[in-house]
Amino acid sequence: MIKVLIVDDEIFTREGIIAEIPWAKLGPIEIEQAYDGINALEVAEKFEPDILLTDVKMPRMNGVELSFELRKTYPTCEIIFLSGYSDKQYLKSAIELKAVSYVEKPIDIEELQSAIKNAITLKLKETENTLNIKNDIALKLIQKNADFYNLGKYIDVIPESKLTGTSFITILINILNKDKIIEEAVLLELKKIVVKSNFNCIVCYKEDDLILMHLYFPADINYLSVNSILEHIYNLISEYLKSFTTFFICQGKKVIGITNIPVSYSFAVDALSKVFFYDYNSVIYYDKISLLVYNLDENLIENFTKNLLNEDKQNSILLINRLTSEIKGSASTPINYTKDVYYRLLHQLLKFSYDRNLIINQNDLDNKSPFEYLANSYTLMDIKSYMIEKIHTIFDAVEEKNSNINPVSSILKYIHDNYSDVDLSLQNISNKTYLSTAYMCSIFKEETGTTINSYITKYRINKAKDLLKDPHMKIIDITTKVGYGDGNYFSKIFKKETGLTPSEYKKKFL
Repeated sequence: MIKVLIVDDEIFTREGIIAEIPWAKLGPIEIEQAYDGINALEVAEKFEPDILLTDVKMPRMNGVELSFELRKTYPTCEIIFLSGYSDKQYLKSAIELKAVSYVEKPIDIEELQSAIKNAITLKLKETENTLNIKNDIALKLIQKNADFYNLGKYIDVIPESKLTGTSFITILINILNKDKIIEEAVLLELKKIVVKSNFNCIVCYKEDDLILMHLYFPADINYLSVNSILEHIYNLISEYLKSFTTFFICQGKKVIGITNIPVSYSFAVDALSKVFFYDYNSVIYYDKISLLVYNLDENLIENFTKNLLNEDKQNSILLINRLTSEIKGSASTPINYTKDVYYRLLHQLLKFSYDRNLIINQNDLDNKSPFEYLANSYTLMDIKSYMIEKIHTIFDAVEEKNSNINPVSSILKYIHDNYSDVDLSLQNISNKTYLSTAYMCSIFKEETGTTINSYITKYRINKAKDLLKDPHMKIIDITTKVGYGDGNYFSKIFKKETGLTPSEYKKKFL
């Protein structure tokens, strides 16, 4: 976006230029107006023009005075003079200012359009050249064997003699939505933010999703002032970037002297390696990264499993939140180890879903399996959100299933499927039907008129009766098939229920 500031004390001239020039054909252009030199400086403070199109003779401050003053702040601003005068002094000033053109009034629109087009071409070429040079310099400055003396000549503001007395901080900005970015515009805006904050910088793209920025400022600025300015810069950068992307700002160590930039850069790289443990749009300071390492307590997996079996959604989510908070404060934990902890929890969650025969789509919208999603998660908070979302999804399915199933039917089904298990007990049934023992016994007695244990006994004996009718089946085999581990106990229960021993009952069908 090229910014053009039109300055003339006659509003008809300003409006006429805006109306007559086919701006759309010249590219993306933003236009502001001012009615004299003083007003133009006020407008320029916020507008920051790339091209100044100004009348020469105006009240309070003429166009030449304005141009000299404006160039102090915006040395690369291209200038086009408009004048009804052919004064040699004005022409001399135009030459001194290296003005793009000097267009006489009355204005020839084609001549003015040509002058504006030339100014735009010069500005774009200058911007491209500057960015290419600065990109190359910024990248070379992170190399330990760089020619720092010659590279220092290209850095704005700092005289060569003061390079060793200048502080540098390298910052890496990790951009996560690169497709939404106009690269050059972002770099220019970042530089403007820094310059407005009374620091300076050299900035470029190191990689497609990584911006490299070297901040620099006088070494004699005190610690508190530096931190205050840095915080201000980060706030402005964050507000700017938030409008179109998510990001991480990773700060390296403050160093003195251009030759120490690689040191600052190495600390910024360390900070970048820890983005996994931070929220999106965070500033990560190299010296505030936790040195703690998280070690898993195996009881956590067991407690999570118990919460699931007890259908305790609230405590399941609470456990995930507490775990995430603890790991977040242990940013020196290997990322793979961290993900492995969540893999194990996810395994328990999916196993619970499978055991309950819940009907849910285990794959995500992008058709990734849950484990693939965890493997590809960029941050710890992504994993936390995913786990909590899965817990909600699975417990919603549990709730829906429970609302559609008679709990007594679940008890009966479990008994019918497991009556041959010697260890079948009230506790087993309670665990598998997710009902407390007391509640389970109460509703079963209320609906069937008998106790669960009595029902199990009668069901087993009825199954035994059927098997005893088979002449090829031995009583000892039938005993185990109907869930009794002791033959004498089986005979005692069978006689109590039928009035006959198993042998007597079997003889009836021989």
